[in-house]
This record gives sequence, C-alpha cells and structure tokens, in this order.
Amino acid sequence: MANTGLSIPMVNGATIHLLPGFRFRPTDDELVIKYLYPRAFHVPLPCAIITDVDIHQHNPWDIVPVAEREKGKHFFTRKEVKYPGSRRSNRVAGNGFWRAAGSEVPIYYKPEGAADDMLVGMRRTLVFHYGKSRSAERTEWAMHEFQLAGAGLLPHPMMRRATSNGSEPPCGCLEATIAKKSDGLSATLHAKRDSAPLMRIMVEPDSSWVICCIYKKRQRAPPVVIPPVICDVGEAIIPHAIGDAREGQLHFIDFLGQPARNDPSSPHSCTIDPSSLEEGSDESAGDGEDKDGDGMNEAN
Repeated sequence: MANTGLSIPMVNGATIHLLPGFRFRPTDDELVIKYLYPRAFHVPLPCAIITDVDIHQHNPWDIVPVAEREKGKHFFTRKEVKYPGSRRSNRVAGNGFWRAAGSEVPIYYKPEGAADDMLVGMRRTLVFHYGKSRSAERTEWAMHEFQLAGAGLLPHPMMRRATSNGSEPPCGCLEATIAKKSDGLSATLHAKRDSAPLMRIMVEPDSSWVICCIYKKRQRAPPVVIPPVICDVGEAIIPHAIGDAREGQLHFIDFLGQPARNDPSSPHSCTIDPSSLEEGSDESAGDGEDKDGDGMNEAN
C-alpha cells in the first residue's frame, strides 16, 4: 500500500514524511517551550521540522508551499534591528514589508507541580504589505511571530565544557581552530574540547531567535442582509463590498411579501401590479442606469 502520509517540503530541498493523520500543529506554549527556548540555548530540538530561513530576504509566497498556506508554515529566523543602536525591528522583507496588526498576546506556561502560570513568551501578528511604504498594497499574507519573554529570558544553568582559560568557545563550536600563516605556509591548531572538564555555568538565552508562522488568510464574503419573510416593505438591500459610486445599492423584490397571485393554476408564479412600479425606479428605468450614473440614486 502506498504511503498516504503528509510530505512536508523544506526550503533546503529536504522532505519530512509524517504518518497518515499526523500534522505539525503545536500550541503557542509548546512552540515557545519545546522549540524556541531550546534554540535560544543552542541545545538539540525534538525534531528538525522547523527550518532556518531569513524571512527578510523572501516574499511569503516564495517560501510557504501551497499545501501549507491555509494552516501556516513555521520558520526559525533572527530579528534584525532597523539601524545600529535602535530597538525597533527591521520589517523589510522581499519586495515589501511586514506591519504589526493589533497588540502583543502573552503566552503562559504552567510547569509540572507549579501553582501559578508563568510568562514565557509573546505572540505578535503582522500583515505583509507589497511595495514601497507610501504606495504599499495590503496582502492576504499574515504572520504570527513568537519571541521569548518573562521567565523565558532568564539565565539557565547548563553543563558546558570550558576552555583552558575557563571560558566557553565562541559560537558553541565543537572545536576552536586557530590558523597561523608563516612564509606562505599555514598551520592549523585544533583545541579539542573532548578532554576539557564539564562546568556548570549560567547561560543567557539568545533572544534574537524567533519563530514565525506564515499563512494566507481566507477571503471573506461580503455581508448579506436577508429580508424578513413577512414584511410590508417589498425591497431589501445587499451592501456592495467592492463597487463604484454609481452602482450604489442592489435591490431585489421580496416576492413573499407581494399580494396573492391572480392565477391559482400557476403555483410557482406570482404577479406584480404594474402601477406599483414608479417612474424612475430600477424596474421601469431599464437601460437608463447605463446612460445616467445617478439614476439609481434618484430612484432611491
């Protein structure tokens, strides 16, 4: 039998195969505690389903597969400051930019045996705008950005191997390489960490890491006002979501509110008194609306 599970294509070309019925749908606190928190401390993750992508270099539709646009796809990325010394984040991405929509939402987590919940992260919603800032067009692409906050930013004791001077090698690399050049010859000195003693030190999380869930919002149908079954008014109005000024309002006849039919032999037909159609109305105007753009407004 062929495998009917979900295959998730990655940006780097790899593919992750999930068993039938399984989907990656973590809750907000699971994303922060199980994925973002370990990533900030450079420790192994539960799985490699969330890949690293610099979202500032791409449009959202270029990195989210079609099959995952409705529910969203998660990425690890780093926050960038707008300019040196600033606390504002750089939101430029691809051919547009991300703009915040609404306020941040706190994310709480209750450890096992704890009495109260603790703040561990924040979630912010952003909408992608295509184009320059002054003439940008709002798109249907949105993003949930998860970042550490509260208890998630506190230092955590961890066992690390120290170097000869008692400090941690840069970038947490497995070996420190020192390159020396002399008379055109290069010699490489490797400082192995395997023999270094383990030390319990306090490590601060790398708060520049965030998780982004990018998705495409559904299109909403325009609101419709349903006419009552029994009513003296013979018309109901359906507002236009998109239209020009001369279209104005759309009218239709409430046939259930009309007088009884004259021909009882036609159970599926009804008649309208011609005298009820005033001159200049939609029914008597005919093609006049095309000639005069204000004809409908005068009829109303």
